[in-house]
Amino acid sequence: MYDLVFRQATVVDGTGAPGFVADVALAGGRFAAVAPHLDGQAERVIRAQGLVLAPGFIDLHCHSDAYHLEEPAGEIKIRQGVTLEVVGNCGESLAPLVPERAQAAVDHCLGGAGRFNRPIDWLSYGQYTAKVEAARPVLNVAGLVGHGTVRVAVMGFANRPATSAELGTMAGLLDDALAAGAAGMSTGLYYAPGLFATTEEVIALARVVARRGGYYATHMRNEAEGLLEALEETLTIGRASGAPVHVSHLKAAGSRNWPKAEPAVAKIEAARREGLDVTCDVYPYHFSSTTLQAVIPPWALEGGADALVHRLSAPATRTTIIAQIKDGLPGWENIYHNSGWEKITISSVNSPTRRHLQGQSVAQAAAAAGADPFELAMDLLVSERGAVSIIAGSMNEDNVARFLTLPFAMIGSDGAPNRGWPHPRVYGTFPRVVRRFVRELKVLTLEEAVRKMTSASAARLGLSNRGRIQAGRPGDAVLFDPDTFSDTATFEDPRRHPVGLNAVVVDGRLVLDDGRMTGERPGRFRQPGDK
Repeated sequence: MYDLVFRQATVVDGTGAPGFVADVALAGGRFAAVAPHLDGQAERVIRAQGLVLAPGFIDLHCHSDAYHLEEPAGEIKIRQGVTLEVVGNCGESLAPLVPERAQAAVDHCLGGAGRFNRPIDWLSYGQYTAKVEAARPVLNVAGLVGHGTVRVAVMGFANRPATSAELGTMAGLLDDALAAGAAGMSTGLYYAPGLFATTEEVIALARVVARRGGYYATHMRNEAEGLLEALEETLTIGRASGAPVHVSHLKAAGSRNWPKAEPAVAKIEAARREGLDVTCDVYPYHFSSTTLQAVIPPWALEGGADALVHRLSAPATRTTIIAQIKDGLPGWENIYHNSGWEKITISSVNSPTRRHLQGQSVAQAAAAAGADPFELAMDLLVSERGAVSIIAGSMNEDNVARFLTLPFAMIGSDGAPNRGWPHPRVYGTFPRVVRRFVRELKVLTLEEAVRKMTSASAARLGLSNRGRIQAGRPGDAVLFDPDTFSDTATFEDPRRHPVGLNAVVVDGRLVLDDGRMTGERPGRFRQPGDK
């Protein structure tokens, strides 16, 4: 007896091969059989004529590190068809911690103080994964170790190279986390404290990753004027360490830098021809999202959020900071120059008295207040202790489409669930790939889009048994209407769930049935090599 059978679905199996019509049976948490017609009884039969059955989607790059502790029901991701997502990106993870800097590290990971109001009752990476499992998430979770988190544990927000002793301590924390199930290490070399690290420091840590069989993912030091130089640093780290390299959210930010897209592609392709294992992920939007601290010159971020607030509260120092935002600094990716205040939208703040600013651009908020936009932005950082999220318009869709079609590109939402006015990618990434880039722009076939969202990501993670519909493999699946599966979240109304999704299965259990959440929560923290 089967647990579940999908009858006459169009199976897009995750390999990139053409879809085919078949019955698909699941039993014991796995795909049990795939055939043109299956006999035998089943506890549940779903008639799927005209619908696509694909492997569950994998969000290779997200910032849901606390989401599975706070909202393990996971509806935001399940309603996109996501059955596994990867946390710990951009150098930010919730472990490992040390007692004296645990709060600072958690605040850093989640974008500022006041965003996690529960006890921090874990320190090691293994304790964090156990806490995720104890919350009983609806979907599976995998994770990377954040280099920034490790650096905070050992050095705080010090603006200097690590000593040999400090580097040894960081390597030990990293090695322990990899042994506890992390899939690799991520860096955020655009953010403090990662931006204070030398290339040599990252190489040394990436060698630990290589020995453990993990991969190195990076939010590069620069995705704008210095894109090609930052990409060269990334490839150098891969060559010197032996670790596979993964470029997070590949982009060319700022209109004057859009022509750098093709040289960036050429550089990656050349490295791959040399034999370097390098891949990337892309999100299907041409607006990014980050923290307002990204407008601050790097030197002013030393010491963390409290030190920044102190600097911005000193008139002379604030004047210097604003002048450098306006004029720029050599080698610094200046998000104000890439977007301008008109295209930088306030996404999330903590204070109830300022939540009316959410959804307004900095320029709009300043005009309404009769204030200078630079001063308003600095005041906002002070009043919110640095915990301000933003959405920025700095890319173009042609480049996004070009990056998405690269055979070594995968899909990551880069979404960070928050209580404010989130980027619509939090709710809409995976159906948007199907709607916009498969059906409308026709730059991807459905089969290739599904491969990028399933088996390709599983292989990068070291979970190569997932991401395909094949007998014996774990039973993660999504059933959707190929003509109507669409994102509905917009920048004006970002908290809208997709349409056209019929069912989602995680490890053989229906978690979404006929568009309704079932209450099942079978998710686990998955480690490389899990069967």
